[in-house]
Amino acid sequence: MIKQFRNIWVLGGTGFIGSALVKLLSRDKANRLHLLVHKRAPWRLLEGFSTFTGTLSGIEPGWFERYPPDIVYHLARPAGSNAVTRKLRSAAGERSNRRLVKILRGLPGPPVVVYVSGSLMYGDRLDNDPAFENAPLNPESFARYYYRNELPWIEVQGEGSLDVRFARPGWIAGPGSWFMEFFYKPWQRTGKVPCYGEGMQHMSLTCLDDCAAMINALGQYGSRGSNLNIFSGDIITQLDFSNTLARLLNAETEMIPEDHLRRNYGKVTAAALLSSSPMGTLYPELHRRAGIIYRGPEQLLVPVVRLSENKQGVFPGLP
Repeated sequence: MIKQFRNIWVLGGTGFIGSALVKLLSRDKANRLHLLVHKRAPWRLLEGFSTFTGTLSGIEPGWFERYPPDIVYHLARPAGSNAVTRKLRSAAGERSNRRLVKILRGLPGPPVVVYVSGSLMYGDRLDNDPAFENAPLNPESFARYYYRNELPWIEVQGEGSLDVRFARPGWIAGPGSWFMEFFYKPWQRTGKVPCYGEGMQHMSLTCLDDCAAMINALGQYGSRGSNLNIFSGDIITQLDFSNTLARLLNAETEMIPEDHLRRNYGKVTAAALLSSSPMGTLYPELHRRAGIIYRGPEQLLVPVVRLSENKQGVFPGLP
């Protein structure tokens, strides 16, 4: 008998990408969604889904036995506010992920696992050398901490004992905090849009909804053990990005020297903002199946500026 539905688990389904992914997945009536959420979850928005309260380390094996997953979208990545807490949480994250690998590998029908990572895992790239999905990992900035969380899944993907796929988004324009903190809020304070360093570092952009659609496409249509770089349109420089945003805000662009950036935000954040992270893809058919069309920086930023005018968030987290 052909199964008429899919059990889809989303770990971290109330975060900035997770919320958009849950919204997208819920439109397909064949998807039965099961969400791991924290105690402060927006419960009213989660009606109609199976929800489990807790942390990654506290997942009960019986949950997956009750609702055997076809696909697990893994967006539960612990963060920290400084070097010490990042190291501690990444170590705890590695332990939790090794436990989760063991649980999923022991199920009668192991699921597809889509781990949502980021483009900083490829490191600082040369301008003429975009990272494709088969590029070696060379974590930069915050990704040096995130790498430890991912390591159990990287190992399992290499072994082939589970169908693990990595989604690696670039810079995401959508509601959240990252670009809000480093681009939009500075404009609010000074009337100028910042550009960091010399502005020649390269960026691969996408919007939040397209990001969710490409993550879903990787899970639904990707091949076993494959990865997907998530971006829309052409690679641009940060200076092009800042100038576009400044034009939409009827403002000027202000160049922020590297020493000023490091002094105000620290070495790790400075490395992220100064890193060049251009990407390409070996799987354009997955971008097409996700419904992605070319989106230039202005097309991406116009709705983001409108959100800001309505006093909503502007940009989400690190790539």
